[in-house]
Amino acid sequence: MWKRAGAALIAMLFLCGCEAVQLEERSFPLAAGIDLQREEDTEEGEERKLVVSFDFPDLAQISEKGKTTDTPMGMSLEGADMYHVEKSYENNTNRLLDYNHMKAVVLGEDLLRSQKQLRRFLLAWEQQENAARNINLFLGKDSAAQILSLTGETEGSMGKYLEEMLESQKDFRQKKTATLGTLMNQWHNQDELLLIPVLTEQGNRPAVTGYGAVLNFEYCGILSVEEAMKIFLCQNLLRKFTCELSDYEVAELSGLQAAVSVEETEDAPVVTVSVTGKAKMVTGQVSSAVQQYRLEEKIEKRLTAGLQETSEKLRKNYGIDLTNSYSSLGGLNRRLYREYQNQPQLYNQEVQQVFEVDIDLLNWD
Repeated sequence: MWKRAGAALIAMLFLCGCEAVQLEERSFPLAAGIDLQREEDTEEGEERKLVVSFDFPDLAQISEKGKTTDTPMGMSLEGADMYHVEKSYENNTNRLLDYNHMKAVVLGEDLLRSQKQLRRFLLAWEQQENAARNINLFLGKDSAAQILSLTGETEGSMGKYLEEMLESQKDFRQKKTATLGTLMNQWHNQDELLLIPVLTEQGNRPAVTGYGAVLNFEYCGILSVEEAMKIFLCQNLLRKFTCELSDYEVAELSGLQAAVSVEETEDAPVVTVSVTGKAKMVTGQVSSAVQQYRLEEKIEKRLTAGLQETSEKLRKNYGIDLTNSYSSLGGLNRRLYREYQNQPQLYNQEVQQVFEVDIDLLNWD
């Protein structure tokens, strides 16, 4: 009995020692940019390779100089898929890539357009033992590599910078971010709308300038920030929303609640979104009860018209239901769920939206 226990203890210590050695032979990227090779760099009939850019701290330099911040390092490699990219990294550095500390992945727009290459990338990531699904996901407007190259102005790792950018968001009711996991869910289920923050260079720093829309695992294109905010509003995900009534009248809406119901009509399914909340005038003054009533009415009309206009535009141009009601149709309307089961594209094309807005203006004395 004691011999067995002693042998087990020795084995555990041996394994721990091996693990410590392995850590010294690993690299821990904090961000990765995944692009497709440019068409002009490929021969006719040749499949475009992945171009993967890594951003990770120089752990050796931190240890030697006692720095408290990471020193960013970058490397870009090509390969037919992630397996060959990782093997290329291993051959060039004598180190293994370890994704346990990964903060962000930035996808190039060309990769998002290619379902074949995107599936191949997600499959490889899904099979990685140390690759998490909750890694923040972004879209590079020009290229993912360009975004990862902006470390000179971000005071450290791009991965940490992007993570802190998301954590600083105050307008969302909860942390609403796209992740590799949500994109994988799109791939497997293909029944919902996913919005991915689009990064563009502004003053040598990455900034969110739009949202890439992926519906049923098909890339639709880039929506404006305002269009995306209206989608988040209808999905009951926003704390605040700004409503511009004129050049001199701006209202900030808060305490927002959006209730969704789905009914069947002779022509098509109809989604009704009932929005309630409070408003405070950021610019402009409220000097009387009559003016308060008129401003409330103006806010309600402006928001209702804006939501209706955006919903019609997205449905016509992209086949998008900005309420994303198909993903919860089973709980909203069982009969419609049975009718449109496994037909999300048909549902999104036929569904219509109606908006009801009730806002109380607060700052009148």
